[in-house]
Amino acid sequence: MISHPPEINIRQQTILRALLSANGKVTFSELSSQTGLSPRVIRYNMDVVRSWMKSAQVDFINRPGYGVEVVASQEKKTNLLQMINQLADCDIILSRKQRVHIILLYLLLLEEPISTKQLVEVEEFSRSTLFKDICDVEIWLEKFGLKLKRKSAKGLWIEGLEESRRFALSRLLREEIGDKNWYQLSNVFLTANKYSNSAISNRFELFINQLELPFCRRIVQYIEENLATTMSVIARATIMIYLGIAIFSMRIGNLIDGDIDPEILNSDEFPISQVIGYQIAKKYDIKVTDKELEIIAAMIMSTKWDNIYSFESEKDAIPQAATPRSEQIASQIVDISSMRLHPMLKIDKVLIRELSLHLDYAIFRMKYHIPIRNSNLQTIQEKYPQIYQVAENSVFILENEININVPPEEIGFIAMYLLAGLERLRTVEDSRLSVTIANDGVRSKSSLLKARLEYEFPNLKVTQIINTFDEIPDASQLTEVIVSTMPVENSPLPVIEVSPFLEIEDIKNIQRWITEKNQSQRLKKLSYREQQNSLVDLLKMSHICLLPDVKTWQEMVEAASRPLIQSQCIQPRYTAAMIDLIENHGFYMYMGAGTLLLHAKPTDGVNELCMSMLRLSTPFHFADNRIPDVNLIFVLGATDDTSHLTALFQLNELVQIPEFMQSVHSADKPSEVMHHLWEWLPRLTGEI
Repeated sequence: MISHPPEINIRQQTILRALLSANGKVTFSELSSQTGLSPRVIRYNMDVVRSWMKSAQVDFINRPGYGVEVVASQEKKTNLLQMINQLADCDIILSRKQRVHIILLYLLLLEEPISTKQLVEVEEFSRSTLFKDICDVEIWLEKFGLKLKRKSAKGLWIEGLEESRRFALSRLLREEIGDKNWYQLSNVFLTANKYSNSAISNRFELFINQLELPFCRRIVQYIEENLATTMSVIARATIMIYLGIAIFSMRIGNLIDGDIDPEILNSDEFPISQVIGYQIAKKYDIKVTDKELEIIAAMIMSTKWDNIYSFESEKDAIPQAATPRSEQIASQIVDISSMRLHPMLKIDKVLIRELSLHLDYAIFRMKYHIPIRNSNLQTIQEKYPQIYQVAENSVFILENEININVPPEEIGFIAMYLLAGLERLRTVEDSRLSVTIANDGVRSKSSLLKARLEYEFPNLKVTQIINTFDEIPDASQLTEVIVSTMPVENSPLPVIEVSPFLEIEDIKNIQRWITEKNQSQRLKKLSYREQQNSLVDLLKMSHICLLPDVKTWQEMVEAASRPLIQSQCIQPRYTAAMIDLIENHGFYMYMGAGTLLLHAKPTDGVNELCMSMLRLSTPFHFADNRIPDVNLIFVLGATDDTSHLTALFQLNELVQIPEFMQSVHSADKPSEVMHHLWEWLPRLTGEI
């Protein structure tokens, strides 16, 4: 009889019983007498009651001056009463997160303060529970620049910019719906006029269905058609929901006004936003200000597009070109990060290009306070804290450029790009199995997943990345398996769903598609190296060499790497790889204070994690006067993403300390160098 009825609590059940038992219409005062509930509580719950009646296909009248009436036969009323009486005689138990979401929805939608007494009456929260939840509400609102105000005689209300309130509402809906359903949200309104989801609170379902989302979905299509490209699935839902909230707000008189950014005004996207504004104004007879149009244009500019691109050649890896501004910021971030993570990141063109493209979007998002969600933030912070810290320490470059604090979500994305760069250092290209990566439009995920796949499985070849599920490739497109960060339905090919970090369980699943020989080789490397090695763990006494001078820079490289070759930590070809890098890219690995850090890829012949040091009594002078003289040369042999990071952090700190450098330069033998290391390292970390 009832298709997907909303959940109803005891008070809503009581109101429904009174209405279904009444003969004809009843007033709110009469309902109050029959139920023992105040008219205000009945009014607050009436939306849910109306929705329940509608799901039962019963006409329901609620008109001022007339009253409330259920229009149905006595037989149907009796059947509905029996159905209500069969419901459990208890309230729905909400989690703390659900309660916080409901409180936030009330506060973000109300035009006037609401008292804690009203909230307790409407939702039947206990007062003590409500006061505990308010702390979480305050913290959540602060992320959007909104403040929760409280006065005993007035109640609770929110203060902040209208645009911040709208973006907060958009984020709240996404958190309530969940990422998986958010991905599919834009597709729902291609054919349906109503959203139904039994997993979310009926308060949210009612609000979503108040938004003009079918109309907004058509606007998204209009944007895609005019720009001749397709949005990512996340961007579609985000813009659709924002437009729905904006129309809802403008219809009740909450407008955004102010000066327009000239950069937006002169963009190709602003004329599109003008047409959108015209369509909204015409359909709903509301004023759409130029500032409203600016925000719509900014959202279009910050949209991630669903580009399918091939990796047959590096030139075709990413067809878009980033702005010079973003390229400059990305290069500076990578320069700083490379000295803490691995110097080769500095010459990673893919890293700089991908980070530049990400910053194109990120700068607009932060400038216009467009919220961004990074579902992998906690993972990157917990599993790769040092890489996250490096990203965090480098974003001052971005903050100085845009004069806005970079949120943790954006720092997490930058850290993921850096991690992808580190993974590429370990990649061996020996591909035999063709793979397509299916992703949700977040480029950092696909970039990291591609890098992780190519490292963990040398015989995998990523042939393309698709950021939507509109067209799934089949075997005729030279793809044998789809590795996806999202569920894929009705695929003609096998699908392996994984985390972009490629956890051990993901690796085991992928190994089913690899030969038994390759499985046995890779299983040895499944356990991730978590041990962090200090500088004294890597730099052994036998790896320290003191020489008066060298004649050529090639001789310098060979002398610095010789101890590691003798101890079989590296292969002779590692030295050749370092020389080749310098010939192609120059001495980009200068650390300052006359110190040079030499290296190559782990796949160029590193047998185990190691480091050596060459100290020259007479500094080596390069023919190119732009390169400073050097007399302290380190060789790093890294084997994975993180096991060398502590040592590299320490080395970076030590070379900036004049007293330490002087003590190393005055040492007469390797044991004295080790003594000075043991003396200074505790001052950096407090322990060895």
